[in-house]
Amino acid sequence: MTRDATAEALSRQSIAAANLLAELRTDDAELAHDMIEGETSLFEALAAAIDEIDQCEIIADGCKAKVEEIGKRRHRADARASRIRALIEQAMAMADLSSVRLPLATLSLKATPPKVVVNDESLIPSEFWAPQSPVLDKKALNDAAKLREIPGVGKTNGGVSLQIRRA
Repeated sequence: MTRDATAEALSRQSIAAANLLAELRTDDAELAHDMIEGETSLFEALAAAIDEIDQCEIIADGCKAKVEEIGKRRHRADARASRIRALIEQAMAMADLSSVRLPLATLSLKATPPKVVVNDESLIPSEFWAPQSPVLDKKALNDAAKLREIPGVGKTNGGVSLQIRRA
């Protein structure tokens, strides 16, 4: 079933089940379940939706794996380019060449200024530290809000969440 067909089937069958329950007017959950199963295709639509979720998760996992693979390949290519660059620098330095003109590029060795190396952060004066904005710890806030009222914090009415357990 396509994505749109799955959504359409779920919508159509859930309306049919709701109409059936409205006509049935019973508090017997087992009877309602059996009537929905026998008179509508809601359970088949639900099964098709679960199948589509499985397919989406497979695609997402495959994409994640491909992204990781490409990331590793990129890092290997970057590392190889750095090694080759270092070899070129070494070869030019050993040959005492400051510049080489080639058909594809002109290579030049240039002096670079010294870089800062931090040995002990605790000894660095405060003028070199950038202030950071405080970050809200949402987990701690949520835990505390369960126990007491906190100014500036409200709560939702909650909701419903679908749990899918695999057999």
